[in-house]
Amino acid sequence: MEVLVTEEHEIAVLIRRIDLLISKTRRNELEHLGITPAQAGVLHFTQMFEKPCTIIQLRKSMGRSNSSMVGIINRMERRGLIKRQVDSQSKKYTRVLLTEKGKALYEEAVSLNGFITIISSLPKEDRQRLKLYLNALTKAARKVLEEQQNSKKKTRKREYSVSSKVAPR
Repeated sequence: MEVLVTEEHEIAVLIRRIDLLISKTRRNELEHLGITPAQAGVLHFTQMFEKPCTIIQLRKSMGRSNSSMVGIINRMERRGLIKRQVDSQSKKYTRVLLTEKGKALYEEAVSLNGFITIISSLPKEDRQRLKLYLNALTKAARKVLEEQQNSKKKTRKREYSVSSKVAPR
């Protein structure tokens, strides 16, 4: 049986391959600091926001689930890299701040440049085009995901509607 490999499949494989290689590069360079790429991301985004950020902001910025984000925050808090602070204006939000230890680790993590070396291997015009393409793919992927989620909701509604109309025996 012959397997048909389309250009789209080839591109998907290339995107996944570079994602894995970049992730492995980042993991390797952070290993001596004793942090994961996700923890480096928390350090980065916590520093990026003007005021202490919420866990929700971190979760959205990093594309993580709530439970995943809470687990990362818990581990970092136990290591003394961050601290939580209940929002003074809205008690339902928890803000995340870097400790001095977290700030020092952030400075070390930022100085590592494996990713920059990889990206800067492309000429500037190619990097700009790549950015445009990746933004377009991100937009398309979000649209497809949203359509899938809406379709699931409609299916669940129909299933619920049908099951609620069935009379018990």
